[in-house]
Amino acid sequence: MWEQVFNIVVAMIMCNAAFGIFFIFLHRSGVNYIDHFLWTASYFLFIAIITSLLFWSYIVTALHGFTATPFIVLWIFMLAQVILYIHLPRYLREPKEYFEKYPDRYYLKIDWKRLISKSMDIVAQQVFIVLLVTFLKDAGLSLPEIIFSFTFLFALLHIPLIASEWGAWPSWLFGGIVIVFSIIFPILILKVQYGFIYNIIIHWLFYTVTAVIFWIWSAKQTNSTHYPRIF
Repeated sequence: MWEQVFNIVVAMIMCNAAFGIFFIFLHRSGVNYIDHFLWTASYFLFIAIITSLLFWSYIVTALHGFTATPFIVLWIFMLAQVILYIHLPRYLREPKEYFEKYPDRYYLKIDWKRLISKSMDIVAQQVFIVLLVTFLKDAGLSLPEIIFSFTFLFALLHIPLIASEWGAWPSWLFGGIVIVFSIIFPILILKVQYGFIYNIIIHWLFYTVTAVIFWIWSAKQTNSTHYPRIF
C-alpha cells in the first residue's frame, strides 16, 4: 500500500515537472507544437521512454497479452487524422486573428506539424495515466475506488491548465473532459487488452473534434468584426 502511495507521489511529481519544464521554459523560448515541432515531439518521446524504463515492471503489465486489433484501429484513426489535418485547412480559413489574440490556445490549431508533436505529448500523458491506474490497482482498490482516486489525481495534474484559462470557456471544457476521461481511461486500461491504445485514440479525438468545431464556427464568423464570448 505505502509503496504504491510513494510511486503515485513520484509519478505525479515527474508528470508535473515534465510538462512544467516544457511550458515554462521550452514553450516560452519558442519551442511549441508548430514551431520546432520535432524538438517538441522528441522531448515528449524522451519523457515517455524514461518514465517507462523507470517503472518498467509496472508498464510491462499493460503490455501483457499482445493483440494487434487496437494498433490496427489506431493506424486507421491516425491515417484519417493525417488526411483531415492536411485537407481541412484548404477548405476552411484559418482563424489567424483569433490565434494572434490567444496564442496559447494551440489546441485549436489544425496543422500536420502539431499532429506529430501532440501525438508524442499524448503518448507521454498516457504513460503516466497507465502508471497511476496500475498503482491504484496494486494498492488493492476496487474499480469505483480507482476511478474516484484517479479523478482526484487527474484533476490535480490539470489545475495549471484550467487555472490559466479560468473564467473563459476552455476552463469549463477541460474541467468537464477531465471528469469524463477519469471514468473512461481506467476502465479501458483495466478491462480491455491494450486499452491504453484506445485511450490514445479517444484523447486525440477530443482535441481534433474541438478544433474542427472551432474552425467551422470561425468560418461562419468571417463577416463579424469580433468573436462572440462563447469562444
